[in-house]
Amino acid sequence: MNRKPATDPIALLSAVHDAPASMAGAWAGGAVSVEGFLRWVVADLDRMPTSIVHHAEFQHYGSGYASYVEVFITKRDGSMRRSENGWTHVEGLSLALCRLAPLAALFEPDIRSSGPGGGGGHGLPDLSRVADAAPPGWTEEYRQIGQVLDRHDIALLDSQVLSLPLEAELRVETVLGSPPYSVFDAWFHWRD
Repeated sequence: MNRKPATDPIALLSAVHDAPASMAGAWAGGAVSVEGFLRWVVADLDRMPTSIVHHAEFQHYGSGYASYVEVFITKRDGSMRRSENGWTHVEGLSLALCRLAPLAALFEPDIRSSGPGGGGGHGLPDLSRVADAAPPGWTEEYRQIGQVLDRHDIALLDSQVLSLPLEAELRVETVLGSPPYSVFDAWFHWRD
């Protein structure tokens, strides 16, 4: 998988300005084409043998702008789902699919909760939680996610690449990080 665009200075400049940093594939067709492509990728992730997509956030968390689509993946057998006092808690892996280039980041297991009246909570993507290898208990799911991303020519980035510093003059409007900014901030940012 080609990870070079992730650290290319021109691509990073585009990314911090929320402009497509790739003109390959779906990105050549603009934002509508990219959204359609990412929905196709999410549908493919939902067909994995041992995993299921519990939630995919295409709506920018209801406000602002997210440079990625967050996909929450859990085990298909229901073993990571529990209910108590009207609340449902699901353990899974968050995958961030970048809207600006064919790049992704996978995060350590987290719990997504939902309750009465639509209440709920979950963590947002964070560089410190990037999974560089299969988390314990998630080996097969990690492998299958990698296969789906490979099929769609999406590079899965690791913390070594994502933690590289951005050039000092590049600023990222994001609530997920603060200066000094990193490659992660350029590709995976959200402003409310």
